[in-house]
Amino acid sequence: MPIRSYIYGEMSFTAMLLMGIGYMVLAGIMGIKWGLLYRITGNLWAGLGDHLFNNTVATNMLHVVSLNGTDELQIVRIMAAQIISFAFVLAIHTYRTTKV
Repeated sequence: MPIRSYIYGEMSFTAMLLMGIGYMVLAGIMGIKWGLLYRITGNLWAGLGDHLFNNTVATNMLHVVSLNGTDELQIVRIMAAQIISFAFVLAIHTYRTTKV
């Protein structure tokens, strides 16, 4: 999405780079979180449910159009939602693995 926005002239080169880096960090956080969910539950459905929930709430229901016509803060909103859910999943995983 950032490359397309840059090509269409909707985004500057710097914004494209920052959004690209943000998406790479986001993908890493989501991959770790889904791995932890698999270790907690033993199945893939928890990660799929998390992906569905986050896409529905953080991405689609909170879509914002600015004066420029683009959602400039979408990556910030998605990143915040992923960090909050990652902290929650990490807390559950830590609690379950340290419980004696």
